[in-house]
Amino acid sequence: MSTKLFVKIGTILLIGVFFMTACAPAATPVVAPTNPPSSGQATGTACDFDPTTCAFLAGKDFTGQTLTVGVWGGDIEKILRDIVIPPLEAHGAKVNLLLGGTGDRTAKVYAEKGNPTMDVSYQNIYESIQGVKDGVFEAPSADVPAYNDLYPVAKSGCYGMSLMGLGIAYNTDVFKTPPQWADLWNPEYKGKIAFPNYPGSEGDGFIAIAARLQGKDEHDPDAAFAKLAELKPIPLVYTDLDTVFTMMDKGDIVAAPMISGYAISYEKKGMKVGFSWPTNPGPVLTEDNLCIVKGTKHRDLALAWAQLALSPKTQEAYANRIYFGPTNSKAQVAPDVAAQIVYGDKVKSLIALDWTYVSSQRSTWTDRWNKELLNK
Repeated sequence: MSTKLFVKIGTILLIGVFFMTACAPAATPVVAPTNPPSSGQATGTACDFDPTTCAFLAGKDFTGQTLTVGVWGGDIEKILRDIVIPPLEAHGAKVNLLLGGTGDRTAKVYAEKGNPTMDVSYQNIYESIQGVKDGVFEAPSADVPAYNDLYPVAKSGCYGMSLMGLGIAYNTDVFKTPPQWADLWNPEYKGKIAFPNYPGSEGDGFIAIAARLQGKDEHDPDAAFAKLAELKPIPLVYTDLDTVFTMMDKGDIVAAPMISGYAISYEKKGMKVGFSWPTNPGPVLTEDNLCIVKGTKHRDLALAWAQLALSPKTQEAYANRIYFGPTNSKAQVAPDVAAQIVYGDKVKSLIALDWTYVSSQRSTWTDRWNKELLNK
C-alpha cells in the first residue's frame, strides 16, 4: 500500500471523528467542589494565622469602616503593613496609620476623650496604665481572644505588644566582656556614658537601677539621682539611635542604657556594639502596649486588629525581625533568636518596676533629671 493511500485513509478517519464529536450531545460540565473558606477567611482569601485568630475573623465584614491606628514608624510600621493590615483589608476594612511618638498620641486621646478619632494607640507601659486609669483606654480583656495567651506581665495597662530588657549597649573594643551596671561607674569611663532622653522608659529604668546600686529601688529617687549625678559630665542625651550608635562605634561614648532590641539590631549591622544582659541587678523589663481607645466607633474592627497584632504569627515577626520579645506565650522562636530577646523563662528574670508609682512621679522626675543631671 502506498504512502499516499495511508494519508487519504488517515484524513478520512479524522474527518469522521470531528463530525461525531460535533454532533454528540454536549457533556455536562464537571464543576470542582468549592471548599468553604477556612475560619477567618474572606471570600477567596486564605487565613494563615493560628486557629484562634482565624475563628475570630470568620464571617466578619468590615466594608465601609476605616480604622485609625497611632503607632511608631520604621520597622514596627513595616511589620504591621506586612502582616496585620492585609487580612483586615481582605475583610473589607481600610486602615489609616498615624505615625509618630507616644507624646503626640497621648495628647490626642486625652483631648478627644469621649469622642475619639483614633481607634487604636500604641503606648509605653506607664502611659497605658495611666490612660486606663483616666478612662481614655479600655482595660485589656478576653474580648480579644489572644488575651488568654499573654504572659501575666503583659496584662497590666493595655495589651502588652512586645517585651524588651533595658540593659547596656557597649563598645566591644572597650569592654572585652559584657559589663555589669556597676562597671559604668568605673573612673575610666567618667564622661563617656550616654544618657537617654527623659521622660521615657529607658530613663525610668536607669533611675531604678541607680537606686538599686545604692541598696534602694525606684521608690527612693534621692538615692537614684545622687548616684546618676556621679556619671556627669554627660556626653550625649540620645534622642535617636543612629547618633548614639555611631558615637559608640567610634568610641566617643563607651556605653549607654539601652533597650535590647535596638542594640542588637545595630550589632547586626556590623558596628562595634554589643548588648549586655546584666545580672546584678538584672535588666529592667520594658514593654510597649497596644491600647484600644475607649469610645472607639469601630470597636469590633479594633478588636480584630488587636487579635491579629497579638497573634503568634505577628509576635514571632517582632522577635525575628527586630528582636522584640513576644508577649504571646504561644509564640515560638528559634534558639539563637531566643537567646537575644526577652522570651520564655527570661520574662520572669527581669526587674518589673512599680509602673503605677513611676507614672505618678514622672513630672517631678523630669524636673530633677533636667536640673540635677543636665544642669538646665
